[in-house]
Amino acid sequence: PHIDFHGRIDNSYVEPQTGTHGDGVAGVMAGAGNIDPSMKGMAAGAFVYVVNYEADFLDETMDLFYDHDVIVTNSSYSNGCNAGYTAITETVDQQLYNNPTLMHVFSAGNSNNNDCDYGAGNQWGNITGGHKMAKNCLTTANVYADAELVPSSSRGPAFDGRTKPDIAAHGQGQWSTDENNQYMEFGGTSAAAPCIAGVMAQLHQAYRELNAGEVAEAALLKAILLNNATDMGNRGPDFKFGWGLVNAYRAVLALEEHRYLKSSVSPGSNAQHILSIPQGVKEARFMVYWMDPEATPMTAKALINDIDIKVIGPDGTEYLPWKLDPTPDPQILDTPAGKGVDSLNNMEQVAIDNPAAGDYTLVINGKELPFGSREYYVTWDFRTPEIKLTYPAGGESFE
Repeated sequence: PHIDFHGRIDNSYVEPQTGTHGDGVAGVMAGAGNIDPSMKGMAAGAFVYVVNYEADFLDETMDLFYDHDVIVTNSSYSNGCNAGYTAITETVDQQLYNNPTLMHVFSAGNSNNNDCDYGAGNQWGNITGGHKMAKNCLTTANVYADAELVPSSSRGPAFDGRTKPDIAAHGQGQWSTDENNQYMEFGGTSAAAPCIAGVMAQLHQAYRELNAGEVAEAALLKAILLNNATDMGNRGPDFKFGWGLVNAYRAVLALEEHRYLKSSVSPGSNAQHILSIPQGVKEARFMVYWMDPEATPMTAKALINDIDIKVIGPDGTEYLPWKLDPTPDPQILDTPAGKGVDSLNNMEQVAIDNPAAGDYTLVINGKELPFGSREYYVTWDFRTPEIKLTYPAGGESFE
């Protein structure tokens, strides 16, 4: 193993292999930068277990979860294109639903020039793999250092119109670990996904430090990650960037300021939460998120539990969540999200521009809950017009 993983890696689960793909993924996620500090990965203190990408790789990750408390996994491999809700999709959703602290992070794929039979030609509906279609995982798009989408980055929607990818990260032109204690330039969604896996590890550490060692539920961290992402591309969610570019700083801030709650709702009933928006907020975001149980393979619609959110302002104005139109037409798929009732996704976000200060009522409706009451998380973010310089650190100045 590369010296950047000294004392922090177990590769006993794999046979010796040639090739540098795994080296690159691991370095972006957790390299320590022991030879060159500028090569440090996202979670430089994390312990890394290496498994082969085979038909049973998800079973191996569960062994690591039970035996070694591994709670974040990354897979930057493909398995078909716009594959639908496969048996592997079912397994991913089942694992993440039944094990609340576990999260699987996947690359979206680099197949944007492919027509994978979504119905809108190439450049749409070409997420590469059934496992990446899961409701409960994190599927990652690829951007350049300037946050522009890399043309090859696979786009949504999922086969049933759900929002995919979930989030975007800088993967193109990354530098990472190589064989023989060297470094190399590495890219693609294969490099973007371990950025997200590393950020998830950082969020876990932040939560533990804030909560006396308690392990966070993945649903909470995913909700915070999505709700605090920097909006890119079309306003609101879209089928290129998902919910936006990862913003780890704001995600950690949401944990530190405890801008989240957990509750439950019964079938056909409403749950209400009142939150106060202060003066001077440029944009307020409210997201409801819930882990959803696995669906039947090759189903036409993956969502089982349908929960709706709306926000009522102090003057009685009702605000509905973002809603994308997944009609298989290139122009429609590239149209900015509107507002409406979402019956496809297990996350919904209400965004309010320049909200008046006051108390806002969040109404959570258990629209369709076939198995009874369902737990959910709500998280919120109030954005103010400010500039915060967080990186890098050396000689920069504003004129």
